[in-house]
Amino acid sequence: MQNQRIVQRLKTLQFNLDDINDCYDNSLKDTFLEVGLGYHKQYPLNEETYRLFNKEQELKKLLEDKLFSSVFNFTQTYYSIKEYLREEFPEMKQIIEDFFSNEKIGLIARKDICNDLKHNPEKDLMYGLGEVRKVSFTEPEQVAINIEFRRTWFYSGIDSVEHCNLLFKELKTFIEANFNK
Repeated sequence: MQNQRIVQRLKTLQFNLDDINDCYDNSLKDTFLEVGLGYHKQYPLNEETYRLFNKEQELKKLLEDKLFSSVFNFTQTYYSIKEYLREEFPEMKQIIEDFFSNEKIGLIARKDICNDLKHNPEKDLMYGLGEVRKVSFTEPEQVAINIEFRRTWFYSGIDSVEHCNLLFKELKTFIEANFNK
């Protein structure tokens, strides 16, 4: 890739993805233990206890907010790459449009998360305990489905952290296949 603006955004996207993964790992921390509370203890109802419980809730919220911010920043950088590719390679406009808008991951176009987080409040990320489905094929006609529950930001029922990792991997493959010649 020769275009420095695109290269710079790809690096930014990698930094954003690293940040997403770090923030996700941090969001898994046990905030109860992080603030110095212990499960094996009984606590009196006093000012110090309330301060620790409030500190624990504030830490939990801060970790959630950092993860949201990382996902949001990633999606906006991701979408900007589409525009820079279209500007730099106008002769490949349809291939670029197909990749970002017409091809879908599951039932969602790659650009949807970017547009929805920026423009559609009803499609905003939702934080909570969600169901994540992993499908693997063990034999041609057998499907094993493992269901995990974890707390993260979900977009249209999709784990946004996994989704961003997949978006980045596919974008790199797309750019290498079409623009690094």
